[in-house]
Amino acid sequence: MIQSVKVKNLSLSKDNVRKSSRDAGIDALAASIATQGLLQNLIVTPLKKAGHFTVKAGGRRLRALQSLIEQGILRVDHVVPVLVLTDDDNSVEASLTENFQRVPMNPADESTAFNFLIQKGMTAEDVAKRQGVTTRFVEQRVRLAELAPSVFQALAAGEITLGVAQAYAVTSDIDRQARVFAQMSTSYYGDQPDNIRRAILNGTIKANDAKARFIGRDAYVAAGGRIEGDLFAAEGDENWIDVDLLEDLAGKKLEAAAAELAQAEGLAFVTPIAATHVPYDLERQLHEFHAPARPLSEAESARVEALSAENDQLVDQLEGELTDGTAEAEAANDRLDEIERELESIEESRREIDPAVRAQIGTFVYIGGDGEARVHTRMFSEKPVVDPNAPPKVTGGGNGDDGAGDIDHGPKLSATLIDELATQRRQILVAHIASDPALALDLTIFLMAQNVVFEQNYVRNHSTLKSSGAQFPIFGFRDEGSMASQTIEDQRQRLDTSWAGHKTMTERFDAFRALDDEARGNWVAFSIARTLEPSLNVAEGGRSNGFHDHLGRALDIQVEHWWRPTAENFFGRVKKDVMLDALEDIGGPILRGRYKDAKKGDLAATCASLCNGQGIVEAEVREKAAAWLPDAMRFDAIETPETIALRSTFIDEGDDVDPGDDGDEESDPDDATHDGQEDLSEAA
Repeated sequence: MIQSVKVKNLSLSKDNVRKSSRDAGIDALAASIATQGLLQNLIVTPLKKAGHFTVKAGGRRLRALQSLIEQGILRVDHVVPVLVLTDDDNSVEASLTENFQRVPMNPADESTAFNFLIQKGMTAEDVAKRQGVTTRFVEQRVRLAELAPSVFQALAAGEITLGVAQAYAVTSDIDRQARVFAQMSTSYYGDQPDNIRRAILNGTIKANDAKARFIGRDAYVAAGGRIEGDLFAAEGDENWIDVDLLEDLAGKKLEAAAAELAQAEGLAFVTPIAATHVPYDLERQLHEFHAPARPLSEAESARVEALSAENDQLVDQLEGELTDGTAEAEAANDRLDEIERELESIEESRREIDPAVRAQIGTFVYIGGDGEARVHTRMFSEKPVVDPNAPPKVTGGGNGDDGAGDIDHGPKLSATLIDELATQRRQILVAHIASDPALALDLTIFLMAQNVVFEQNYVRNHSTLKSSGAQFPIFGFRDEGSMASQTIEDQRQRLDTSWAGHKTMTERFDAFRALDDEARGNWVAFSIARTLEPSLNVAEGGRSNGFHDHLGRALDIQVEHWWRPTAENFFGRVKKDVMLDALEDIGGPILRGRYKDAKKGDLAATCASLCNGQGIVEAEVREKAAAWLPDAMRFDAIETPETIALRSTFIDEGDDVDPGDDGDEESDPDDATHDGQEDLSEAA
């Protein structure tokens, strides 16, 4: 039976099985209880004195509670929930079970949890304080959350130890981590942290690696770099031995690009990152800066209006009286191009950043997956940006509220009345927004876009609408090197964030509405797309979603252009029969028979090579291999009806339509109107 008991009426039982290390971590446990409360009740048995109990399980929690009371953090008469047992034998067993069966969390789970809290806006210090651990411990776990997917999955599955995972984390280059992990997985001494660290720091690199393509083969060889390979291997299969040299070349080339960019743009800093992405822990150390677009001047507004009118007039002429190919039509098209360039120039001038502000901000340059240097489109500052042109803040009342204290809000109202009035005003606001589709659409896109931009912050917008990114089912899964992930990052960086630099939601909303249709359309597309959860073309299970397949077909997605099966992501993780079936799909029974006796590892490498355009085969077979996909990756599934009939509050239960009904039966419109009026009157 669960009941509430004052802490001062509890005492520790001699039956508690934890005899050693009773005081270990008490301070940390107390800190956790102080911030989050008691998450697990104590197990007690009654004493002879009424209202007093002895604690059979939960002695450390009791001592932590007593410590908080002694420090004055909790009240003297603080009450906690307890489970009251009557059988002493059962109480001892409960204590033993609680302490003996307790299983420590997997480091991967800890890393994911800590990283989740930090991505929601908490600092490492905040997480450490709330969880009763050190800040360094949190930072170490967050670093593990950024391991290469293959390494992190091995840690989560218990295939490698925490020490091994930490050895891979000596570099933030996930490409190198993944390469060394693949090599060490088949090595006799591959589970030794020291060996892993040496391999991480002194390994080889493939010629198709992003850094290798960034430097180029000629520049690498000219600098004395050595290459290991054979004449029959593709160029991308070469092993570049002098990784330190390559790292040095890449670092210097990026540093030169960063210095040139900083000088040309007048930026405070441009930080080179010799990796295919900017690590999150670097971004979170800075303040993200969004430059608001200034309003058009009167002269600019007049010019834009005149250019727009001229543009419309020329378009009408081209669609009507002017004939294609004539000199007049060519002149009209040339003038349209000039108008477009002038409008773009005016728009760009609105987004110019004051040199005094630009001198306080900076960004990153890094190596894209295609081997090209990329500039991070988002801007950051080491300290909050001070705009020298901003109007001075007007303070009033001496209360530090920037004049808010001078506003007369009328008499103070009771909490209940505030809730009632707020609810009534909400109904009025909802009724008006629901009658203005244009504003409602802008509001929808704006709230989702704001959720994307300020995902790591709490913005009190009083709306339940969210566009949170879907969680991946694989802990710490990242796929920065894929074409799809790079495209998503490019789309994110092209989003217009000029509206996000304003200080209030009112200003941000008005600035957002001022964006053109294309800019707002990009925001709704990105915001909606990121909410989609992972699904697969499988027969059954939680990953099956025929509607996603329908979307894929509507978008005419050619998966083979975006994803190719390799030994790492598919063939090496399926049964041999699956690989042989793939070979038969590609080249018929003859190709299957050619490799039926091959070892699984060799067969996986062969299938991967064939599907990625390599291997000596007939042209027809090569073409089929280049387009082959496992059925699960195709968008071929057809959505089936829900097993449970769907109900809608917009449809009366008596008006249910049979699934086979074609809906052609006529109805009396007067009856429908009459029913609707009755419903409205009842609701009123």
